[in-house]
Amino acid sequence: MMTEKHEDHCLKSCSAHSYIRKNWLGSIVFPFSALLQQSEFLDQTEVLQRAQIFKKNCKAMFPNRRIITTVFNDEGIQFLVTRYIKALNPPQQLLDIFLHNSDATFDLIARFVSLIPFMPNTPDENDGSDIWMTSERCISLAIGNKEEHAILLCNFFLYFGKQALVLLGTSVLEGHVAYVVTQETNEYLLWNPSTGQCYKQFDPFCPLKSVDCLFDDRNVWFNIQQNNTPMAVFFDYSKESFWKQLLPKNVQGTKVQSIQVTGFPIQMPYTDVQSIIDAVYQTGIHSAEFPQTEFALAVYIHPYPNNILSVWVYLASLVPHQ
Repeated sequence: MMTEKHEDHCLKSCSAHSYIRKNWLGSIVFPFSALLQQSEFLDQTEVLQRAQIFKKNCKAMFPNRRIITTVFNDEGIQFLVTRYIKALNPPQQLLDIFLHNSDATFDLIARFVSLIPFMPNTPDENDGSDIWMTSERCISLAIGNKEEHAILLCNFFLYFGKQALVLLGTSVLEGHVAYVVTQETNEYLLWNPSTGQCYKQFDPFCPLKSVDCLFDDRNVWFNIQQNNTPMAVFFDYSKESFWKQLLPKNVQGTKVQSIQVTGFPIQMPYTDVQSIIDAVYQTGIHSAEFPQTEFALAVYIHPYPNNILSVWVYLASLVPHQ
């Protein structure tokens, strides 16, 4: 992938630097490489401006409903909230407990997220000027706000192929909240990242009072239905008469790069150290030209009978996306 970066405070007439970064896609028996090219559908500045106008229009329609379209990362850079959503694998220890019971695994993952300490409450009127951390940083620091907890849980669910979105609304018990909504076969489930509890949409004991806004990695949807209580809400956000969408349909299919960490595992039988080193080099991840790129690596060897070993190499490339 080639990325152009302008120097800070540089006028448009200044020249830009181009940096090449390689993302590992996979491997087969013979050497294989691929180049993924994608053009961004809108200039970043135009997208942010569009998001602010969208939020203003939504607030004009329903002033008391919550909507967040952009936030700042911990470096003070503004992003669409959609860029915080990306499938993320949960800790392996959680996946190994209930190998044949997916429902129990989902409950355990929700419980795990709820155990991460919460940041002190901030004034609710700060919506839109918040600073959000990535899911990886939330885990590494073992702390996060309500929205970061919901994003983390949503990303974990996406790892399993679930159709999951972050929900912004209000709760009878907690005030402003962020939930995760998942679409199951015949129903919608509402997950509270603060407690780890899951509620069916028509559960009278669900503390969620209003459903105001949804977002995933593609778009932001604002609820324009007259009744926004969970039991009355029609969750099919493809219906424009019920949900006002930030990005038009013709650009929703264009993926915008997530700000989460990019990484992958290599699994191979152990023969010798050099073959493992060669496999790592063949990914090309080390040849990234983008400045301030950081790398993470971990190795795990699982023993089998008769001195047969399975080697797992985990690689991650961390690049500040601006």
